Amino acid sequence: LREAAEIAAVVWRVGRDAARRRRRGRLLGRAREGHQARLRRHAARMLVDVYSLAESPELLAREKEEYQITHLAGQVPPMPGLFPLLDECTQRKLRMAVASSGVRPYVMAVLEAVALTDRFSTIVTGDEVKNGKPAPDIFLAAAHAVRVEPQQCVVLEDAPAGVQAAKAAGMLCVAVPNVHTRQLDLSAADLVFPSLNAVRDGLTTLVRL
Repeated sequence: LREAAEIAAVVWRVGRDAARRRRRGRLLGRAREGHQARLRRHAARMLVDVYSLAESPELLAREKEEYQITHLAGQVPPMPGLFPLLDECTQRKLRMAVASSGVRPYVMAVLEAVALTDRFSTIVTGDEVKNGKPAPDIFLAAAHAVRVEPQQCVVLEDAPAGVQAAKAAGMLCVAVPNVHTRQLDLSAADLVFPSLNAVRDGLTTLVRL
């Protein structure tokens, strides 16, 4: 068992999770196209081809993203127990990061909608890494950003691809299914908790694993 002091970071996955983030993140976002950005453009191209639309795929993808962001207000309630768990992690001086497959504008809008932008040491998004989940890139980038070795990180995940990514990164993975993922197979995680309240109750044990 590792001592609690050895666990220095909790990596979070936020929603399907300032502009003052690290310069590194901005440079990565400009330098390379992310996995999620490619998926959005591919979907937009299919729409253009199937329906013979006059709009460009790039315009459709951008309008979809803008629409989602505009209509976020009141549509992204935090999971029960989120804020007490964040408070507990802060009290324990655990470094926390967001590692979300979404693109930065959307993730930031989600975090702002639930007043979470200032609760994390760093935020890494899908358009800032070469390979999306289930590849480990995004979790490794988050660990690097908070200056913690992967094996000292705990990942909270709610989807199978994220669980695979966390395990591939060599991190302890705790699955916490949400209302949309409760029927999915999350058994590859090291532990499965029914709620964030349960994670908070078990935090002392978690940081010793």
